[in-house]
Amino acid sequence: MIEPARAAFLLIDMQNGFIDGASPLCIAGAAATVPACAHALAAAREHGLAAFHVRRAYAVDGSDVEAARWETWAEGGRPLSAADPESLDCPPELSPAPGEPVITKPSWSAFFGTDLAATMRQQGIGTIVLAGTTTPNCVRSTAYDGLALGFNVAVLRDATSSRSPEAQEANLADMEAVGIQLIFTDDFAANGLLHIRDTEGEVARAVALERATQEKTEGATGAENAVARGPVATLPPTPALESVETISTGWINKYHLRYTLPDGRPYTYEGVSRKGPERYEAALEALGSTGAPDPDAVCIVPLLPDGSVLLEREFRYPLNSWCVSLPAGLIDAGESLEEAVARELSEETGYRLRDDIAPAVRPLPQPGFSSTGLTEENVQVVFAQVEAAGEARPDSAELIEPFTVARADLRAFLDANQLPIGTRCQLILELLAL
Repeated sequence: MIEPARAAFLLIDMQNGFIDGASPLCIAGAAATVPACAHALAAAREHGLAAFHVRRAYAVDGSDVEAARWETWAEGGRPLSAADPESLDCPPELSPAPGEPVITKPSWSAFFGTDLAATMRQQGIGTIVLAGTTTPNCVRSTAYDGLALGFNVAVLRDATSSRSPEAQEANLADMEAVGIQLIFTDDFAANGLLHIRDTEGEVARAVALERATQEKTEGATGAENAVARGPVATLPPTPALESVETISTGWINKYHLRYTLPDGRPYTYEGVSRKGPERYEAALEALGSTGAPDPDAVCIVPLLPDGSVLLEREFRYPLNSWCVSLPAGLIDAGESLEEAVARELSEETGYRLRDDIAPAVRPLPQPGFSSTGLTEENVQVVFAQVEAAGEARPDSAELIEPFTVARADLRAFLDANQLPIGTRCQLILELLAL
């Protein structure tokens, strides 16, 4: 999940000169979005994003007015200039709070001819969320420049506006096609940045891993070949796995892993896995060569339409105790990640994936390992948008009680909880409580 401190909310051109129906530069759909923009601005502040107010101001002589609109501007009273001061203002509910910068831009894009990009880089910001007007011009040009500058870009589709619904939808579709993420204001208000992907970070990590793998293959050792942008560094000498000995089999299989250490000494380690010998050896070989596993299981963070979190109280036999957990389970053979999520939700909770949000399932960039000192089993964590659908259908020996906690109550819930709780569940809830 993207940290709020590394994201910014940009409110673009929500000035009277573009909103007032009497202005020659009025955008037909802008006035109707004022409540949504106000809601988004309040949400950005609540979630801890930096807020920037981007505006246009023309010279009275028209020397910096775009040629395409100069005639309309000049004949219409020269709005958005000192000749019409009220047109420069914004509705009171969209006014900057103390300390929130106002960026005056000389053209369409908020980045063109301004220090906005440099300011955000200095603050460590890598993600921008856009609202305002007009979608085909200033919002779109800012969004495209944001992509070109390496920012994750999201647009609040119902807090932006165009001269017609057709122009609005066409421009939103074009932006989505090039990787600009579209979300609704209510989603942003309830969940903050939860449903905005860190695509720039994901690609940087993937490129770093590919470069590191290539360097390992080619035997590159020079510092000049180090990966600069990713978390992967040149690894020290690696023990060599010589053989895997099966000690016992069952639902859990026990193995002896026989290694040769880098200094030549033999070493035996005990490991366990749900996989049989052939699948286990294949999994270890794949991890040793690429480090990229196929997920064995899924852990679901289900979020309801009101932003609350769906949890479970489940009796876990190895603990001889009830515990707090997230819905989770093994991925069946031939099952896609989304199919596994839908099945586990239905069986354990009676909830289903929502069909009015796309995508309803957002996985973390890679699976995480359950216990690296014990097993190679790994789990893909996903955030899922869900809704109630019917009765749960757990197996006869599964004792599960679903319940929900409002996001605002997570801190109090975690502080008061006395039941055992899994580390993964605890960390995710702590993050959401922030």
